[in-house]
Amino acid sequence: MSGDTTARPVIRPLPVLPDDLREYAYQAIALARFTIHPDGSVDVALVKPTQNPRLNQLLLETLRNWHFFPAMKQGHPVESEQDIRVHFNIE
Repeated sequence: MSGDTTARPVIRPLPVLPDDLREYAYQAIALARFTIHPDGSVDVALVKPTQNPRLNQLLLETLRNWHFFPAMKQGHPVESEQDIRVHFNIE
């Protein structure tokens, strides 16, 4: 067994949307690029943002709170990158 695994999210909150942004979020899908550090913390950027700047800002603020189990190389945590498509759950 090589001990190599990819990073996986363990804490992944989704944004709480104010009422005035809900109509934009129904169709909104963003693509976020996470840089996942060995401690599981992240840096994140939107490589494909939504059409709404306020929605993008809210999304980035929330995605910065995600936490990952880091990628492993030969049994040791390593930095990695992962692109994740983010959909909005509208209740």
